[in-house]
Formats: sequence, C-alpha cells, structure tokens
Amino acid sequence: MITLKELAARCNVSIATVSNILNGKSNVGEETRQRVLQVIKETGYRPNIMARGLRATKTKTIGLIVEDLTAFSSPWIIEGIMSILEEKDYRVVLENLRLYTKHVDCWDNKEKFSHIINTAINQMISIKVDGIIYIAGHARNIYIETNQFNIPFVMTYAFPENKDIQSVNIDDLTSAMQMTETLIKNGKKKIAFIAGKEDNLHTQFRLQGCKKTLEKHNIAFNNDLVVYADWERDGGVEATKKLLEKSNDIEAIFCFNDLMAAGCYDVLLEKNITPGKDISIVGFDNRMVSEYLKPSLTTMEIPLEQIGAETAKMLLEGNLQNKLIPCKLILRDSI
Repeated sequence: MITLKELAARCNVSIATVSNILNGKSNVGEETRQRVLQVIKETGYRPNIMARGLRATKTKTIGLIVEDLTAFSSPWIIEGIMSILEEKDYRVVLENLRLYTKHVDCWDNKEKFSHIINTAINQMISIKVDGIIYIAGHARNIYIETNQFNIPFVMTYAFPENKDIQSVNIDDLTSAMQMTETLIKNGKKKIAFIAGKEDNLHTQFRLQGCKKTLEKHNIAFNNDLVVYADWERDGGVEATKKLLEKSNDIEAIFCFNDLMAAGCYDVLLEKNITPGKDISIVGFDNRMVSEYLKPSLTTMEIPLEQIGAETAKMLLEGNLQNKLIPCKLILRDSI
C-alpha cells in the first residue's frame, strides 16, 4: 500500500499539504485538493489511523459502539474500557445498536448491517469524538469501511477484515487446548463435545484447540461425538440426549459454554448419571450458573474486563499489535 510520503511525492506537494487535505482543513487550494483526492482514489490510499494515535485530541471524548448491551460479555468489557479511560480523564459516549433485540434480522443482511454500523460511526464523528471502540457481541469477521473517518478505531470481541483496524479478542484455541489437556491429565480419553453453532468462530477455534490436544496425546478425534447446539440451556439438553444415544461409555463432555453445560446436567441427573462422578463435565465462560451447579462446574473464565482494558490502551497508545487474551482455568468439582 502506498505511504503518505509516496502519495505526497506523486502529487508534488508536501506531506503537510496531504495531511491537511485528509483532515479537512481549508488552507489548501481547491485545484491542489482535487488533484490529491484524485490520486488518493486511484491508489486506494488509506491513512494508518492507529499509528496516528490521539495526538490531535480536542474533546477528550471516546465513542463506544456496542452491538448489544444484553450480550453477557458487553457490560464487563465496557467496565474494563471505562477503568482505563477514566484514569486518563476521558469521557464516553455510548451507542447501543441493539442487534440482538431490535435488529435481529441484520445478521444475514450485509447491506442492513453495514448501514446500521456506518450510521453509528457517522454519528460519533459528528460529535467529534477522538476515537471509537467497537464492541461486538460474539466473535466473527466484520468489515467496516474505514475511509469514512480519520480517527483511531479499535474493535473488540470480533475480528476486523480490514488490516488497518486493530482488535483485542479472547484466545479460544489456546484456552480450549488447556481444558482438553486438563481432562486428559485426569484420565479421560473418550471425550465428547457440545459445541456452539457450527459457523461460529468461538466454536471453530475451540474445536480446533480440542483436536490439536487430542492429536498431541495420540487420541483419535471422533466426529460422531461432536454435537452442535445454540449456546442455550435447552440446546445443551438436546445435545446431551443425542450424545447418550450415540455412546454409553463417554468419559467426559466438554460443553463450549456454561449454559449448555447446565442443560447437560439436567439430562444426566434425570437418567441417574452423576456429573463429576460417573462422567466429567466442563464448561466455558465462568458464568454465575457454573458456581451454583451441583457439583460446581469446572470452566474457563473469560477475562472480559482485561479485554476491555487492553482495548482502551490500544486505542490511546496507538498500539498496532493485535492481541489474543487467554482464559483462566477454574477448577471445581465436575471432573
């Protein structure tokens, strides 16, 4: 990609002139402005908005665009973001897109999804925020048109398709490897998996981590012992029934979230199978239910506040390195 210096040389103007045009300043002749804008269009030049950092801060205000506050991860991520921004004396403007409640039909409609996001970004720009953080509700690849703004922009809990946007996410793969390793060290070889939705990135990364760990220990991965569900308790119920129909000698079930693990418990207890004794059950998320299940559920704690804090630091410091944050193993009584 062409650099700012190369762009200026091609237009036969100074770097400062190009910078003034990109920042919308009026101290540039119209003929020069149009010539530079034409070259920008021809070359596809995009400013490195992260490297610029917050040098030109004027309002001490950061815009938070959250896909949905009802997502279990969002409040804790925002808490982590706020802890850093408050230290640096920044104010926050929050836009709740309500994609899980108001716009439930947008997930398969790229045009509508893009319109919702672009509108929110433009609103933030209109009130002159110094930077924007986009807080997704679950991991997936997201494309955002960056040529509409010229301020730092960071995404968290999802992966930007644009290389000029940085992100902070959980390390699903490594965390799933650690949990699978824990089961194997406890003597479990025939392990079944209640995964999330098949096209979900959390599902794919976690399943990849499980496969890698089984392969490391020369344990065959059995596709028949993977059942995909909807991340809800009822989904865990149906998935567990399917697994028990397929095999009667499963030694452990790795549920890809705690709600599905709770559904798994429901079925086992109905069939007089004791979790933690007759069969090991583990989850993921460390949601409140995991501690109150009997026996208490071994799970992976997602460091949501840390993810938020690292996202805020990335925005303020102009860090160009994407980050994956590993989860913490919470050992309880279900193994």
